[in-house]
Amino acid sequence: MKPRILLSAYFCSPCRGGEAAVGWQVATRLAAAGHEVVVLCGDLSDDEPTRKDHASYAAEHTLPDGLTIHYVAADPTTRRIHHWHGLPGLWFLYYHAYRKWQQTAYAEARRLHAAKPFDAVHHLTVIGYREPGYLWQLGVPFFWGPVHGAASMPWRFIPSFGLRGIYRHVTRNLLNALQMRTSARCRTAARVARHIWAVTEEDRAMVEGLWGAQAEVMLETGTSATGPQTILSRRAGEPLRLVWSGLIEARKALPLVLKALALLDHGTSWRLDVLGDGPDRGSAVKLAAKLGIAGNIRWHGFIPRDQALQCMRESHVLLHSSVKEGTPHVVLEALAHGLPVICHDACGMGVAIDERCGLKIPMQSPWVSIAGFHQAVQRMASEEGLLESLSAGARVRTGELSWDHIVRRFEAAYETCREDGCRGAARCFGVSVRP
Repeated sequence: MKPRILLSAYFCSPCRGGEAAVGWQVATRLAAAGHEVVVLCGDLSDDEPTRKDHASYAAEHTLPDGLTIHYVAADPTTRRIHHWHGLPGLWFLYYHAYRKWQQTAYAEARRLHAAKPFDAVHHLTVIGYREPGYLWQLGVPFFWGPVHGAASMPWRFIPSFGLRGIYRHVTRNLLNALQMRTSARCRTAARVARHIWAVTEEDRAMVEGLWGAQAEVMLETGTSATGPQTILSRRAGEPLRLVWSGLIEARKALPLVLKALALLDHGTSWRLDVLGDGPDRGSAVKLAAKLGIAGNIRWHGFIPRDQALQCMRESHVLLHSSVKEGTPHVVLEALAHGLPVICHDACGMGVAIDERCGLKIPMQSPWVSIAGFHQAVQRMASEEGLLESLSAGARVRTGELSWDHIVRRFEAAYETCREDGCRGAARCFGVSVRP
């Protein structure tokens, strides 16, 4: 009989992407693999989008056998604190509100565990390391991750973010450096944990170097998409078709790409499709005109997902310029459609992309990034056989990053508790916790 799993997935929805998709994909696949899975999820906002998503899904679908969703509502005080975090300069109150929700979720977990004990508990989402929740206090094997957030925003990029962005990222960097070193609860949870997964090498180094625990690098998101299995190629005389997708805001750093493309050799034929919109779209359009490349760019704005995927299928290369991410799902979708990726060697995309499927740029300064994107695109346009080779590698990498592969790694860790007769992570590590 497979372990009965309690999954803490604050973000978990059948209707959304990002971390909500992480919670849903892991929960449903664990249930499909034969586990009894109980999910704790919830909302902080008054409009309760997660509750509505699950209600809408339940009206038309039946949950997989073995899967139970427990929606944990935030109390009025928690909702009020969450509302305040949207005021100027008070962004950090989000974490206080989320911590209070985790306390409510822990009370629900204790009730469920008393009624029918769990074999293991797994804190899955939110993936940020700042809040490990409280499930590690249940006294059964505790699993945590993938954990993310150790890397700070590179200081040399911050001046380009505007006054509000500068304040946010400077304060975040300073609080980040302080919290990862002083949070006793994070350190205790890490030492109690039976197994920890970390999204990047920076996250692994935090867990091992600052908290004294072991961690395994693994991306938090996967792919189940499969595009056409043909290898991409470029016909003689055809422009190199580039695509960029995302919210057009400072941390996505679209201007770096525009400045890099303006440096391409005059004989290079290329076209860029920009998918998405955001607060910085107007300034990006003006920059393209100033650089003299506006005629090579099509601005699509927000378009339906099927149209975005069709545009991706008609492209040769994905450009991903973000300087602060988890693991962007658009990168995995690009790989699934055989597109090589040009991105920074940082965050989750730095783990997802290797030398078989893309070209990575050191994230040291804006000028290094501009030069790196320019050289990488120039190579894709002029180096014979490079597009075909990286496209073939993208197909291989897609299989290694599938949701099923991720869930199998989780299952292997859960099963160790039964193999060695472990009666609880707290006992294994000699840590005293509340009953």
